[in-house]
Amino acid sequence: MSSGDGYDAARMGGDTTFLRRGGLQAYLVAAFSLAYAVVYLGFVRTDPTNATASALAWVLITAGALSASIATAAVGAYIGGPQGIFLAAFGVGYSLLSAAHGAFAAIGDAQGFADLDLSPTDPRGFATFGLAGLWLLVAGLELRGRAGLKPLYARIAIAGGIDLILLFAATALGSTPLILVTGGLASVVFGPIFWAMTGRLLTAQG
Repeated sequence: MSSGDGYDAARMGGDTTFLRRGGLQAYLVAAFSLAYAVVYLGFVRTDPTNATASALAWVLITAGALSASIATAAVGAYIGGPQGIFLAAFGVGYSLLSAAHGAFAAIGDAQGFADLDLSPTDPRGFATFGLAGLWLLVAGLELRGRAGLKPLYARIAIAGGIDLILLFAATALGSTPLILVTGGLASVVFGPIFWAMTGRLLTAQG
């Protein structure tokens, strides 16, 4: 993916600094996703009573969501046009809802109120999984076929979006096996790969 692929600097006001900043945040989203997988699968999953590990996992979700609020806006700026504006607004919206959920749950675990996990801003991961999946799916469809972009990039986004939507459905239905499969793919495979590729694309602008 070359520095000028799919991006009209003049049309977007030449704000390549914001794109590069978004690219750095995209790398952080990938890193936070992998760190969450380590904490959740290594400590929370094996010991559900470990409130410290659970709180840390939620902190990582919060941090990743805050980074995503900038990274998704940068992706929207990269795409440009009405589609880009929509994706930027949608991305910031779901990211902030997800961050609020993470902070809510982390505080609940830290203060010994783990039963408060059903967040009013993100019930059963509606924003963290469902809306994030929809954003990723739409972004992948918009990125598909763009000159200079590797087809794998859009395919990863589309597959990751579908996986996150399935993860939300599994969470809402309480299907533990499906949660483990879709959640593992989201946090270890699709999410980190997509955001790392996004980081590379955006930081190369200008």
